[in-house]
Amino acid sequence: MSETKPPPHHWRENIEALTMAIVVALLFKYFVLEISKIPSGSMQPTLMGDPKTETFDRTVVDKLSFHFRDPERFEIVVFKHPLEESRVMVKRLVGMPGEELHIEHGDLWTRSDANQPWRILRRPPSVVREMLRPLPPVANGRDWSVVRGGKEWQIHGDTIVARGEGAARFRADSGPLKDEYYDGYPTALMSVFMERYAGRGTFAVGDLRLEGELVALADTRAVHFELTEGSFLYEFTLPGPQAAEAELSVRIRDARTGSEQVVHGERCALVAGARVAFALENIDDRLSFELEGRTVLTSEIATSERQEASFTLSVDGPGADFSDLRVARDVYYQGPGGHPSWSTTIPAGHYVMLGDNTQDSADSRLWEAQTFTVQAGSEAVKLRGNLRQGENPIPTRLADGGGAWRFKDNWGEVHWIPDTAVRGQSLVGQPSPLVPRELILGRAVAIFWPIWPFKPQLWRVGWLR
Repeated sequence: MSETKPPPHHWRENIEALTMAIVVALLFKYFVLEISKIPSGSMQPTLMGDPKTETFDRTVVDKLSFHFRDPERFEIVVFKHPLEESRVMVKRLVGMPGEELHIEHGDLWTRSDANQPWRILRRPPSVVREMLRPLPPVANGRDWSVVRGGKEWQIHGDTIVARGEGAARFRADSGPLKDEYYDGYPTALMSVFMERYAGRGTFAVGDLRLEGELVALADTRAVHFELTEGSFLYEFTLPGPQAAEAELSVRIRDARTGSEQVVHGERCALVAGARVAFALENIDDRLSFELEGRTVLTSEIATSERQEASFTLSVDGPGADFSDLRVARDVYYQGPGGHPSWSTTIPAGHYVMLGDNTQDSADSRLWEAQTFTVQAGSEAVKLRGNLRQGENPIPTRLADGGGAWRFKDNWGEVHWIPDTAVRGQSLVGQPSPLVPRELILGRAVAIFWPIWPFKPQLWRVGWLR
């Protein structure tokens, strides 16, 4: 007699397949990739999160890499708040284990210990480009104005038609360039943020970059780009078609001491009628000049105590055409409460996080721990949480009418602490700027939303650096 096989249980196969799919999805989310919505503006304009304009970037978070390596400086990382571990944050990692970190003159500085001198932290070019903030056009549309000669010069927005010798300066009548809150924001949101945060700039900014394109006329001897920072003057000379010397150079002069030096770059000269892309910058105490995307001169410079800066371009000879001129400033780091400086020491196994929106970011500079010691029977219990003025702790009343404090600890558990238990204890928080390694979850690698055509004026897709 032949043996009959039981009919297949398709429902069982479907349940098994669905269960496996859920398990794989959870493992993928936990160990590999996750989607994160940016809820606040602490990383603006790098990552947008603004409820008033309903703009919330979505980022792809790589959770796999940090299972095999430690985080690196300047990566954008996702981590649990060290004083509120139910809260996930996104910041840029700037401070590494075993060093001291310092903010001064808008820059980041580091040293291994108090016996060593401070050295400026220089970021990789890709990170600098990510953090640069293009300056929006002024209201009247005339960012550039002639300041010397140039009777035949014509200026139209970001274009200068220079005929004859002369010089033009960027925002010559606007005073020092400052760290305006809205600098670098997406064009579609610029007017909203300019209206909301007008006049929020506090510090003069010295770290600037100028980009554009240039066409030199025949018989032009040189094109000069002058960048100032406090008492320092940096004058780049780019040889023209009729230059006696075909070597790019920068003259560095300190007006206080009268000292002067000349640094030479590569041999290069403009070709009459040829369009060339150029860029020059003073970022993190280093001068740089680029032609066609290639760096042809660099020079480390002394730190300027004053940060007031300006850009001037000039021509020796018949003239040149400048187009697509763009000026951007670097992020200007400041201490808590708008203080110009801040320092911390980082022990092994810990990191320091700062937001790119240094004027409005609750990051390592501002975190404070609130601690209460409460008697529970014969045992003293220490409660620790995130001190947030007006939010945690909050004065309240118990059911019997007695005064108390509502306090959420770092695990998210809420406690009602009677006044009698709080008396004699400080309600002043202790600085707590450190993020332990085990709280770092992953790194933000890309923005994938907003995307065309859902927000055509705010297309934000791209890699993060």
